Amino acid sequence: MTDLTILYLHGFLSSAQGTKADFLRQRLAAYPHVAFQAVEFNPTPRDFEFMTITGQINRLRQYILERQYEAVSLIGSSLGGQVALHYAYRYGGVNKLLLLAPALFYSVNRYAINELAQWQISGVRTLWHDGLQADLPLRYQYHLDRLQYNQPVHPPVRTLIIHGRNDDVVPITGSRQYASANPDSVTLVEVNSDHRLNDQLSIIGDHTESFLLG
Repeated sequence: MTDLTILYLHGFLSSAQGTKADFLRQRLAAYPHVAFQAVEFNPTPRDFEFMTITGQINRLRQYILERQYEAVSLIGSSLGGQVALHYAYRYGGVNKLLLLAPALFYSVNRYAINELAQWQISGVRTLWHDGLQADLPLRYQYHLDRLQYNQPVHPPVRTLIIHGRNDDVVPITGSRQYASANPDSVTLVEVNSDHRLNDQLSIIGDHTESFLLG
């Protein structure tokens, strides 16, 4: 009988079939009382083109309501970490959060001035999507929507963050700042890795078992 549901939320340019999702799916298969599901936010190129954080939060809400989950634990990778945190804060019904190199902060300073201006003028920018294995357009609305989520909310439940010290995509300073500001509810585990954390799968698996299943 299943008595624990864990949902995995993939990152910005990843998918529900990514390396970490596949690893956790296999690892947690050893626990018959655990139901592990990886939520697919971008099933088609069109979904990615019109993606927003608000849209992903709403999609997750619909996913949970349709399956009548009363309570879940969330694993959020990169952008999925931000979605997980804001979902739990807004809707509740979340037991614990495990965030992997979470993109907690968002700043326009990440873009060159002409890069952001060109995106606004053209309405789209093209990005390589690892999950869909294609160059895909992303609407400027993504940027406008994400400005609403430029700061993380207070952690609504116990939260464990695993972040690589060598992350040059989402610097670990954001996770350090968040953990320092919320010492009673947030624990940060620093590892010698980059943003993908694919060389830390055993560490991720161990903490998934000890933190989410414990």
